[in-house]
Amino acid sequence: MKTPSEFPLGIQRVSEMEQIDYSAHAAVARKLLHTREVRQLLGTLLPEVLNVYAGKSRFKKFVARRVGNHLSRSLSRSGDIFDPREIQQLFENEQFVENLLAPLPDLVNGLFDILGTTVTTIEELDTREKTKLFGDLMGRMANGQTGSLITSGCRILNDIHRADPEFFTKNLEPGFKKWIESVDFGEVKEMVENSASDVRAFVTMANDTIWQYPAKVVLLLSLLPSMANMLTDSADISLSRLNEMAPDLLTDVILSFINEIETAPVAGLVNELSELVRKIHTGSGLLGEPGTPQLPRVLSAKINQIIEQTDAVALWKAKMALAETGASIDTALTDAVNNTPALKQLALIKGPEITNIRVKTKNRKLAWWDGLDDEDAARSASQNLSAYDLQEAAEVVNNTLRLFNRVAEEKPELFAGLVRQFVNGIDDYELAEAARRLYTEIGEEIKPAARAVVPGVVTWLCDVLKPADDAHEDDAAQAREALQALFASEEV
Repeated sequence: MKTPSEFPLGIQRVSEMEQIDYSAHAAVARKLLHTREVRQLLGTLLPEVLNVYAGKSRFKKFVARRVGNHLSRSLSRSGDIFDPREIQQLFENEQFVENLLAPLPDLVNGLFDILGTTVTTIEELDTREKTKLFGDLMGRMANGQTGSLITSGCRILNDIHRADPEFFTKNLEPGFKKWIESVDFGEVKEMVENSASDVRAFVTMANDTIWQYPAKVVLLLSLLPSMANMLTDSADISLSRLNEMAPDLLTDVILSFINEIETAPVAGLVNELSELVRKIHTGSGLLGEPGTPQLPRVLSAKINQIIEQTDAVALWKAKMALAETGASIDTALTDAVNNTPALKQLALIKGPEITNIRVKTKNRKLAWWDGLDDEDAARSASQNLSAYDLQEAAEVVNNTLRLFNRVAEEKPELFAGLVRQFVNGIDDYELAEAARRLYTEIGEEIKPAARAVVPGVVTWLCDVLKPADDAHEDDAAQAREALQALFASEEV
C-alpha cells in the first residue's frame, strides 16, 4: 500500500549504503553548523528574519525580538572571543572533506538530469509554443540592465582612477607577489611534461572514436565554410557601414586614431627587441668556439635531424603540388581578368602607374643621397661599398666557373646541346626583324648615347688587344689576326 504521494506505508528498512550516506551528510551539516563562523552568521541573520516575519504587528515584533535575542545568546559561546578559525580547521579534516565531496557527483548528475529533462520537454513542444516561450524569456531578460551595469562599473573605475591611477596595481601587488611565491613552477613544468603522453593518448582516442563515424567527421568539417561565410558576411556589413561615412570624416577618424598612438612605447619596444637580438648573438658567440657561434650550430643540428626524418619523395611531391596549385590559381586569375574587358583595360592602363610609384620612391631615395655635399656623399658611399664582402662574391663566381668547367669536361655535349636546343627554338625571321628595327628605327634615337659610349669601349678593346708579355698573349694575338683578316677581306 502507498500513500497518495507514492511513498510506501509503514516502517521501511533503509539499506546500509543509504544509512552511510545519510550519516555522512548529516555529519557534514552538523559540523558546519557547530563552527563559530556559521553560528555567528545564524545569530545575526535569524533575528533579522524574525523581524521581517513580524511585519508591522506589535505582538509579533515583541515575540520575534524575544526569540531572536534568545537564539543569538544560544548560538554564542564563551570561547568565541579568542576568534578561532573553526571552518579552516574543519576543512583540514580528511574525513570531513571526503563526506563533503561525496554527494558532489550526485548533485552534478542531478543538475544535468534536470537540465536534460527540461530540454527534452521543450523539444516536444509545438514550434509555436517554443517560439513564444523563448520570445517571452529573451524579452524579459533583454531589458538593458547589462548596459547600465557596465556603464556604472566604468564610472566607478573612472572615479577610482582619477583619485589613484595605480589603485588596482597597488592593492593587487601583495596578493600577486604571494601567488608567485607560492606557485612552484618546477612542479608546473613537471606536470606539463608528464601530461604530454596523456594528451597524445587523449587526442589519439578522440580521433579513433570520431573516425568510426566518417559522416560525422564530414559534417564537422563542413562547419568551416559556414563559419567562413558568416565571418565574411559580418565583415561585409561592418565595412559597408564604414563606407557610408563621408571621406573627410572617415579620414579624420583614422588620423585621430593614429595621433593617439604613443611613439615612446613603440620605440622602446623596438629598442628592447634590438637589444635582445644583440644579446642573443653575443651570447651565442661567447658560448661557442672562436669563429663558430653556438646558436647556428644548434639550429643546424636540429634542422639536420628534422631533414633526416623527412620523407624526401613526399616533400617534393607536396612542393610540386603546391607549385601546380599556385600556377592554376594564377591562370584562373589571368583568365578571369582577361574575360572581363573593363578590368583587363584598367589592368593595362593602371599597371604602369604602380611601377611609376616604385620608381618615384627609388628616385626620392637617390635624390636624398645626391643632396649631400661631396665629402659626406663620398664618405657614405665609401662606407657602404666597403661593407660588401667582395671576396665572398668572387668565390661565388669562382665556384660557379669551376663547376661549369667540371661539368663541361665530363659531359662536353651537355651545354652545347642546351644552347643548340634554345637557339633552334628561336624564330630566325622574328629575330632578324627585331634586330633590323633595333638598328634602323631605334638606332638613330640611341645614336647619341652610343657615340658617348662606343668610342671608349673600342679604344679600351684595342688597348686590351695590344701585345703584352702575359699568359693571355696567344689569345690576344689570335684576336689581332682575326681583326686584320676581317679588315683585309673588306678591302678586297
